[in-house]
Amino acid sequence: MTFVDIAPFQLFTLAFVSTLLFYSGLVGYLTYVHRGVRATYRHLRSQAVPLGVIGGAVTAIGLWGSMTWPITEIQNGTNVLAAYNILFFDPYLMLGVVLVSFAACVMLRLQTQYAGVLAAFTGALSIYYGLDAYRLGLTNDPMVMLFLYAAMGGTAILTFPVTILIDRMVVDPALDPETPGESSTPLTLPWKVSFGAFILFLLFAAGSAVLALAIGGGALAPHLSSPP
Repeated sequence: MTFVDIAPFQLFTLAFVSTLLFYSGLVGYLTYVHRGVRATYRHLRSQAVPLGVIGGAVTAIGLWGSMTWPITEIQNGTNVLAAYNILFFDPYLMLGVVLVSFAACVMLRLQTQYAGVLAAFTGALSIYYGLDAYRLGLTNDPMVMLFLYAAMGGTAILTFPVTILIDRMVVDPALDPETPGESSTPLTLPWKVSFGAFILFLLFAAGSAVLALAIGGGALAPHLSSPP
């Protein structure tokens, strides 16, 4: 079995996703405040395209890795299938499914909160994978790996309340022909709580992007200098 070294690419795709989520969330909020519901919905559909494309690539790589188990390691002089196949490809595949589901919901004019539920479970499982990997001492720097899995997992979990906010404040009003173009949302307690979750979502997304870029950049030179 041939090992195809795609670890840096996987890390960079995680950085792409996190950066896109952070940027689209920030721009979406500013668009909602200054231009209203319909402009925000157009923005939402625009960002769904690159998310869906990246999600398709992530899903394909995750499926390939989950089915072929390309990573091996030496144990007592023998190549054996490594636990890294589970650690690196299972959460990656789940992420791809979430991205494709969210993009499909937006493009088909459906509510996004069901993709948000899937994202929340994926995030919880990713954190669980990271904790187990840290406990077993996998990778050269288990603590940094744990931070990355926790940051990505936290971003995914916070996606659920954000999608509820998107459905209530953007999707449903935008599809209602009687909704005015400008926003007029009262600052009620549920809105304030949802806005707090949105702020946390942006922070986790930014942290995930920084960690993925740092780890991916650090892994690139060693992987280029020692190809499989």
